Amino acid sequence: MVSVTFLLKRVLCALSALLGISLVTFAMVDLAPADHALLALEGTESAETAQARAATLRSLRVRFGQVDPVSGIEYSFGERYVRWLGHAAQLDFAAASDDPAEFAARIRSALPVTLLLAFLSLVLAVSIALPLGTWLGLRHGMVASTVDTLLVALWAVPQFLLGTLLVLLVGGGFGPMLLPTTGLRSLGAETWSPVAQALDLLAHLVLPVLTLAVGPAVWLTRQLRESVARAAGADFVRALRGLGMEEDVIKRRIVRNGLAPLATAAGTLMPMLVSGSVIVERIFSVPGLGDLSCRAVFAREVPMVMAMTMLVSVATLLGLVVSDVLHRALDPRISSGNTA
Repeated sequence: MVSVTFLLKRVLCALSALLGISLVTFAMVDLAPADHALLALEGTESAETAQARAATLRSLRVRFGQVDPVSGIEYSFGERYVRWLGHAAQLDFAAASDDPAEFAARIRSALPVTLLLAFLSLVLAVSIALPLGTWLGLRHGMVASTVDTLLVALWAVPQFLLGTLLVLLVGGGFGPMLLPTTGLRSLGAETWSPVAQALDLLAHLVLPVLTLAVGPAVWLTRQLRESVARAAGADFVRALRGLGMEEDVIKRRIVRNGLAPLATAAGTLMPMLVSGSVIVERIFSVPGLGDLSCRAVFAREVPMVMAMTMLVSVATLLGLVVSDVLHRALDPRISSGNTA
């Protein structure tokens, strides 16, 4: 049973970690040896007058929260961070000169795409890992060792390379184009029937979901294999065999004990899925949060970079808190006295 005290401790730890992440990220962006306003000014016309450029530069510094919009006095680092933190606590990450509604709309349009991609990838990863990890944990021999070796080799393949190979294999690189490789909708799909649009969306999601799911699937499979193998060698299994219990019943007991870590491991998959979405969304031009983050970095859009960092950090910390709570709820051996 999870106590309220334990839950509050985990939430407070997560909030403390989030505050530290925000401070470090803000310091890295704000104290970088470069003037973001000057960098943003590089794209202006060279024929612009010095007075106009100075006005534009001042406007950019106001936008980036570097100077007071009324007096023009530059804020200190502490003042800049406290001002940013106050706005962030109200979920207002837009710059002073940005339209908050337009800024929030960009995030709202990208968030469902990333959530759908992560959800489908998680479902696929669990669907693969559950039977395969259980099978490997219950068996020994050349076949199981060969499958495990192949999993290790697959784990070593970088995600960007896996996505590129899939594009070449089924996207027309080495033959006919079997599946679409960019975006989420075919040209003119908005005029199709709802069923045709749904099938078109599904076809566009196959490669991104597969690329994103491979890493978590391999990791979960290996975790389940180790857990089931440990359960198979536990004392209670020998005791059940000594009592003459049928082997099928014993195997069901082993699997049930070995599957317990699956729920606790699910929370730790969030950092893997979040980090992978950045690469996958760029490879397949999926308009999600990962793609939005990359475009914000390339455009030197500091407010969006900070917003994406905080959003990803919240999702990651939430996954870890859920993992801790499930671990405590499912494992009766953990007591309140030995858990921080």
